[in-house]
Amino acid sequence: MKNLTRRAIFHFVPSWAVGFLLASVFHSTSVLMALVGINVELNVNDWLSMLWQDALGLLPSYGVIIAITLLLAFLTTHFAIKRFNFNNVNTDMHSKRLILFALAGGLSFLLMLLAMQPILNVTLIAGARSTLGLLAQCTAGMCAGAVYSKLSNSFNNY
Repeated sequence: MKNLTRRAIFHFVPSWAVGFLLASVFHSTSVLMALVGINVELNVNDWLSMLWQDALGLLPSYGVIIAITLLLAFLTTHFAIKRFNFNNVNTDMHSKRLILFALAGGLSFLLMLLAMQPILNVTLIAGARSTLGLLAQCTAGMCAGAVYSKLSNSFNNY
């Protein structure tokens, strides 16, 4: 139990925070750029205020959805690593793990965002309505996966 708590605090929470904060910043930036595109004048304080308010506003909904999504993705990836005997410790495995967890994070964000439309009948994240916005959100997931891979080193823990 102590090992699970340590993993949750030191591996999962920081990677979730990176994924959520990047997704929030990408969303806010997309919305702000659209406002600038229609000639709304925004100063630096407006940008910073919106970034902060969006992060706080999205935390209870999007933050929780991201946490669940990443948890499922990382558990699945851990299972795949263990199942397909990727447990050998070598330099090549570190890069494979990085790629696997980054892909898991990015793909999980893609699936999460694609599932929101039919379930909620709305694209919850305005910043993901364009192809570029969707790619930015998936990049946030990939970054979360990469951070998790670097922090977790799971093949030594099983």
